[in-house]
Parts: sequence; C-alpha cells; structure tokens
Amino acid sequence: MAKKRKPRRKADDAAPGIDQDDNHPPEPTTTGEQPKPSEEATEQEIIEINVEHFTIPYNDKTIPSEIRGEGEVPALIWTHGAGGGLAAPAASEFANGFAESSAILSFQGSMNLPSRTKMFHAVMEHEKFDTALGGRSMGARAAVMAATQQDRQTKALVLVSFPLVGGKKNDSREQILLNLPESVDVLFISGDHDSMCNLEQLMEVIQRMKAKCWLVTVKGADHGMSWKPNGSVAAMRRKTGAVAAEWLKSREDGNRYCSLSWDKDGKIGEMRCTDWLASSPAQIEATEDSAQRVANKAEATEDDEPPAVKKRRRGKT
Repeated sequence: MAKKRKPRRKADDAAPGIDQDDNHPPEPTTTGEQPKPSEEATEQEIIEINVEHFTIPYNDKTIPSEIRGEGEVPALIWTHGAGGGLAAPAASEFANGFAESSAILSFQGSMNLPSRTKMFHAVMEHEKFDTALGGRSMGARAAVMAATQQDRQTKALVLVSFPLVGGKKNDSREQILLNLPESVDVLFISGDHDSMCNLEQLMEVIQRMKAKCWLVTVKGADHGMSWKPNGSVAAMRRKTGAVAAEWLKSREDGNRYCSLSWDKDGKIGEMRCTDWLASSPAQIEATEDSAQRVANKAEATEDDEPPAVKKRRRGKT
C-alpha cells in the first residue's frame, strides 16, 4: 500500500524559468511586461487542478512528490528535466494537462542521471506501480533507463523533449532507445525547433527501434517546449499532457503521428491538434511536394511539345 498522503490542496504558483537538460545552461529568460495570454490560453489556465504534496522515503532522505488528478493509482510516474524542478512551467503544465483526465505522480529528482534513475525505482516501489513512466529532457532519459532495469514490467514510456544529443561533444543518446524491448510502447513529444532532438534524426532512430513508437510534433516549439506567441505556451504545454493521457488510455497501432500547431487568424489564434495519422506530417508534406514536382514536370514537358503532338495526346483530330 502506498503511504498515506496529505490532504489535497491547490498547486503553488510555478517558478519562472525553462527546464533544461544536463550539461547545458538554462535558456535565457525575458524580463519586463509579459504578453497577454490568448483566449485559448486563458481558457486552459482557469481549469482548477488539485495537487497533493507528499514525500517518499529514499535512503536516509525523502523525495518531494506531487500527485494530480483523480484515481487511487497514478496512470503515469513522471519527472522533470535537469534545469528546473517540479515547479518549472515546462514540467508542471504538462502534469496539469495530463491530470485533466488521469492521475499523474510527479517527483523531484537529483540532477545526476544515475541518481534520478534510482529515484524512479524508489517511487515505483513506494507506489507499487511501474506500468507507465515518463519525463522531460533528462527526466525522459532516466525513465527509459529505469524501465529496462530490475525486471520492471513497464509497458509505456512518455518522453517529452528527449535529448537525442547532448554533453560538451553533442554525443548521441540513442542507444538506450535502441535497447528498449518490443513489449514497450513509446510516445515521443518533441518540438520541431528542438536543438537537442533533430526530428529527422529522431525519425531515423524510431525506424531502428524494436519498441513501437508514436510521435507528437509540436510545430515551432524548442527544447524548453516554448513557442510564439508566448501567451499560448501554457495552453500548448497542457495540451501535450492531455494528448499523453489519452494516448495511454487508447492508441491505434496503425496511426502513430500527430502534430500540434498555432493557427493565427486575425488577432486571435487557435491551437490545433491533428488526428493520429499513419504517416508523419513531414512525410505527408514530402509526398505532396514530390507529387507536385512530378505534375509540374509533366506540365512543362507538355508545354514544350509541338501542337500536333498536343492534339493527339488530348484525343483531338
């Protein structure tokens, strides 16, 4: 049985800053007046999320933890990146979005990767739950490592802004992904402006992985899961959490790609999430571009033909 926790209460205000991976300095933050949130962001932010704070024993210390959402057992054990804690907006807003439909346990971890992985095990033992693990940035790496250790029965991984490269030499971190067994389903949520996870490289790794993979592309988002306009960032982060919660409940094997984008029409913008597709948006665009090039080439060739040939081609006499 899990340790009895403190009564639920509202979440504290999130601390400023952008969650970053280990071996990389935090991204600069802006100062001065913040842009007004869009109507979409405002609608998302007023949804009340209850947060229960408690601690989990860990050696001679404790692990600060939070649980959001309804349910006796969490649907996901989740942790933050290396440049921020539980209150970092990139982590907390994802958890808020997830909690709108499912329970999520988030824990505060060490900035050392092996230590963070051990903390995952401590949390799993405390909760008697190892079915679904996740994290953002360094936390995503720790989730992958924990899932493959100590005979865990992990069935699903939710990896937000997985740092495919990093360190002083931009070393590849793909091997732990390639080591995942076929029995694990993996959801990647990644921005197409993420300097630590090139989407073309990620797609290449996904093709080589034994585990089945799904990918949510957040158009315009960077490694900190930020995009423009700034006023819609919180809503976007929440949406990624909501998409992850729905994916854990139900996912189709044949449709593995979707995307989030900000569609601005006049002064008011709207966040859009595509349906799950059999091909990634990039693959669809490439196919459409290729088909258009073929059509353009055929049309140009026909324009160069003599009039008599054109008449015969069109069935004229």
